[in-house]
Amino acid sequence: MNSIKRDAISRQIYKAAIQDDWDSVSHIFETENWRLNAEISLYGETPLHIAVGTNSSHRFVEKLVKMIVTSGNGVGMLRTTIKVGRPYNALHLAGKRGNCKDAKLLVDYDPEFPQTVVSDDGGTTPLEMAAWKGHKETVHYLLSVTRDEVGLSGTSPFRGTPGANILTQAIATGLYGLDDTEVKVADIESGGRGPARTLLRRIFGKAPYVKHIRQIKATHLQTEQLVKQICSTLIMNFEDTTTWKVLGHAIHIAVRHGTHELIEECIRNYPELIRYEVEGLNLFKAAINHRQEKVFNLMYQISAHSLDTMAKVNGENALHLAANLAPYHRLRTVTGVALQMQRELLWFKEVDKFMEPAQRVSLNNEKKTPRMLFTDEHRQLLTDAQQWTQNTSSSSTVVAALLVTIAFAALFTVPGGNKDSDGQARFLTDAVFLLFVISDAIALFSSATSVLMFLSTLTHSSQEDFLYALPLRLTLGLISLFISVATTMVAFSATLVLVLRDKIQWIAVPVTLMACIPILLFLWLQYPLLLELVRATFGKNIFGQQNNLLLH
Repeated sequence: MNSIKRDAISRQIYKAAIQDDWDSVSHIFETENWRLNAEISLYGETPLHIAVGTNSSHRFVEKLVKMIVTSGNGVGMLRTTIKVGRPYNALHLAGKRGNCKDAKLLVDYDPEFPQTVVSDDGGTTPLEMAAWKGHKETVHYLLSVTRDEVGLSGTSPFRGTPGANILTQAIATGLYGLDDTEVKVADIESGGRGPARTLLRRIFGKAPYVKHIRQIKATHLQTEQLVKQICSTLIMNFEDTTTWKVLGHAIHIAVRHGTHELIEECIRNYPELIRYEVEGLNLFKAAINHRQEKVFNLMYQISAHSLDTMAKVNGENALHLAANLAPYHRLRTVTGVALQMQRELLWFKEVDKFMEPAQRVSLNNEKKTPRMLFTDEHRQLLTDAQQWTQNTSSSSTVVAALLVTIAFAALFTVPGGNKDSDGQARFLTDAVFLLFVISDAIALFSSATSVLMFLSTLTHSSQEDFLYALPLRLTLGLISLFISVATTMVAFSATLVLVLRDKIQWIAVPVTLMACIPILLFLWLQYPLLLELVRATFGKNIFGQQNNLLLH
């Protein structure tokens, strides 16, 4: 067969494999002696690789596998690996794509298939591949058919580095789902199963369908149980040096991400971890450095350890760390540059409470006190916060001033006009007119208050003002502006109803609905900022006791 015809047939088979069209190419395998595991792509993929990788050509896979099994070298052909790149076989691809249906078919014909590894990739099994991609159903199935035996990689898929890799990938991709009735504590220590395998069974156990909120709670509980089991396994089966290193590294990663529950569980099981350090930073200082207030609050509970952790390391004490600019991703946890500046000030003030008088004026290697360092580090943030505050206040002042003008003028040009005889308003005794007067007065007072609040922010924007004064004024200004917009719409609606109700009686409902539009738009556009301001001004301080578990 010449190369042109061979390429044409390869393209035909490739197309049939991705379209699940076995009938159009079955004759090629049956009558033209085409090799079942022939490479039909530039990447060295066989028809089985292509079909399994689609996760939709299940009939094609079924027919092809039956034909392969009945051939002379069935198992060998099933395990054919891709020649270009990583040498994945068909079951690896099924795990990678989450193709559980074809995975079951392949394992039914070759029960040893789950033990195969990618030889140049550290012994990756199909189970590890499925866990890496986060395919829960496929992982659960492969977990049930993969045996805890030493294979070609020199170790069991559930022990050593491979087992740790599967466990890590499972956690990273959020593959949780636990049925406590299926796995008992007594089973954990049963013979022949490595720690990772047991933990994986706890992660991937069957669970009934639950709603989203309940699922979040269940996942949180499962994570806690997993951490407890890891801690217990390490402490019971390994020497202190290994336990110290593994758990210490884990909690420092947890500090970086703010996972205070993991830190709490590790320290409860191994209290000495409180003194674990990385590059001179203990947990207390690491929490400050990464601006993780929940971890900081947790460490604060251990009073015997709080003060002696503030001393200098590499020329800087804890207050110097608080004086440095926070990592960008932590700054972005709040809306608006002004609130970011406030959050930085809160951190500095909180750490300052723990410092001795001499430490507050201590010099670092650059001959700067913590306060001097804070000023230098936050110079650009302060400038941006001042500019942001000025822009926000100026824009809001214009709107508020316009509402003042409208509300003031409306009181002297009341709807319906005045009577010629005594000059009183024509609708003076009407309940709708009373609604107009009250809402217009509220709009006038609230808009005037808003103008004053926003103007005051333009004249006070020093560094310390961002701690409480400016957030308070911005909050009162935005709340007053919202009240003004809402009551102006009410006054306008009341006016239309008074003027038109004798002619158009149905006018009240559509006018009321239309008046809600600008109110809802204001909430939609300003709600994130307003919510952050209210929390920062009137909400609970971000620093405080996290819980009491470590104290008991």
